[in-house]
Amino acid sequence: MRLHFATLLIVAGALFATGAWAQEDASLEKSSHADNSKSEPKYDQTFSGPIVEVTATQITVSRSILGKPAEKRTFAIKSDTRIEGKLRVRVKVTVGYVTTDDGDVARLVVVRASPRPADKK
Repeated sequence: MRLHFATLLIVAGALFATGAWAQEDASLEKSSHADNSKSEPKYDQTFSGPIVEVTATQITVSRSILGKPAEKRTFAIKSDTRIEGKLRVRVKVTVGYVTTDDGDVARLVVVRASPRPADKK
């Protein structure tokens, strides 16, 4: 029995030392990462704030940072832009975007849920 256990330990140690298990784990991580990249579009930067103006082809978002003047940004909405939620004025959103020669292009727009006021009783 001890001989079988010792042999098992040696084989397991050899597999671990050669990285056979590590390679299997790495291939699993790559495949799961590939699935996530298909579901979320690629973008370089984000911008968050309330919508000031929205049309079928563009969205303008305002951002206020303490101690700085308010900043407005306009993003183009293309056919491959992923929109999560309903876009309307004064709704808070986070825009994932890329900057191109034509300007900022929204790749992902997520409407942020506003906290509901507590019921008065």
